[in-house]
Amino acid sequence: MDLQDAINQRHSIRQFTDKPVEKKMITKIVELAQRAPSWVNSQPWQVYCAMGDTLQAIKNAYRDQDIAGNQGNSDLPVMSREDWAPQTQANMKQWRHGIVHHFANFDVAHENMTNASNTLYDSPVILYITIPKASPDWSIFDAGLFAENIMLVATAYGLGTIPTYNSVRFPAILHQTLDVPDDERFIVGISLGYSADTTINSYHSERRPVNEILHFN
Repeated sequence: MDLQDAINQRHSIRQFTDKPVEKKMITKIVELAQRAPSWVNSQPWQVYCAMGDTLQAIKNAYRDQDIAGNQGNSDLPVMSREDWAPQTQANMKQWRHGIVHHFANFDVAHENMTNASNTLYDSPVILYITIPKASPDWSIFDAGLFAENIMLVATAYGLGTIPTYNSVRFPAILHQTLDVPDDERFIVGISLGYSADTTINSYHSERRPVNEILHFN
């Protein structure tokens, strides 16, 4: 698969099969993703691969937090959607509108999306990306470049992905379960696996016309 195909075919997968992903393939994906650029080649990222019993322990602990009514406290702050810029709010509104119309009605869409999120998409693998707490904001940008490489390479290998806040909203659990040093902070978790043949996975979000975001001067 060439780069253009990988970019066009990548989309968020919200339900995975239980087919395992081989460690050898995960290693190849991450190794290729390391070619991402970073400030002065700082390469601030670490990757913690949760799978099997370890991932199940994380899912169980998250479920307990949900039952207790805890909302989470991710290392990166979450801003209320009402505080986002008007255009980004409009983009998110259009995305929600598209999701609802992809299903029979709002209730079905809400149930599917909520169940998928609460189960961490039933993914067999989550790749947790961290950077040192002693990092500039630019390292978050670098981690994003690295994460995008992971998702594009995974797509080229026939795998699905979704990067989520939901997977990193309880960092204390992740530090303990994954044995991550306290001087690292969690940026994102990327669910990885084989896409299930379901309605939720057939949704492809739209993008704004390029003339609305590209400005020649």
